[in-house]
Amino acid sequence: MRILVAYATRHGATRGIAERIAERLRGHGLDAEARPAAEVRDAAAYDAYVVGAAAYMFHWLGDATKFVEGNRDLLAARPTWLFPRTANPR
Repeated sequence: MRILVAYATRHGATRGIAERIAERLRGHGLDAEARPAAEVRDAAAYDAYVVGAAAYMFHWLGDATKFVEGNRDLLAARPTWLFPRTANPR
């Protein structure tokens, strides 16, 4: 099973989370890769998805939103997990 861990990040923290998720999936024998959501050209090449982004003011970063909206039917038909990374309030 090929799993895409797609992410959008502003300062790199969400990339780190996505990379750890992909690493853990690979540790369980799955073929997983973390990629920036904006760089994914063929989402249909994957069997399952994990998608995450930093959330600012209760909204995901645009690249993750565009990825999900642009692949809505595909993600609805295959195993998909979404995760927010909320910014710490100061």
